[in-house]
Amino acid sequence: MTDEHLRVHVAAELEQGATALRAAEALLALGLFSDAVSRAYYAAFHHAMALLLSSGVEPKSHAGVGSMLGLHFVRAGKLPPECTHELARLAQFRAEADYNRFFSFTAQSASQEVAVARSFCQRALAFLSASGFTDPAR
Repeated sequence: MTDEHLRVHVAAELEQGATALRAAEALLALGLFSDAVSRAYYAAFHHAMALLLSSGVEPKSHAGVGSMLGLHFVRAGKLPPECTHELARLAQFRAEADYNRFFSFTAQSASQEVAVARSFCQRALAFLSASGFTDPAR
């Protein structure tokens, strides 16, 4: 992949992540807590994909995103270990939100997960900005 193509792919992932985060916040405000948590995961997932793509890594599965993030960013000292923990936590809650009909989120628990996703996305954007992949004003 050329440098220009890489930048286009990173930007596309960031746009999808930003859209998912806006959706999570809107769904939270509407009281649709499970949907908000699900979209919060996707916000973090797309930001994690942007990080990985920026390093030339393209995982083929959701589990691969978490593993590769740990290997290429946490072990390498580029991001703190809580990043992989946050992504794994959001993935688990997304599965509960989407597939467990007996699991429910409260306003407080859903707000907490959206905040975790927001923090993850901010860290990813800060790293990508420092690496020259995004506009710092984004």
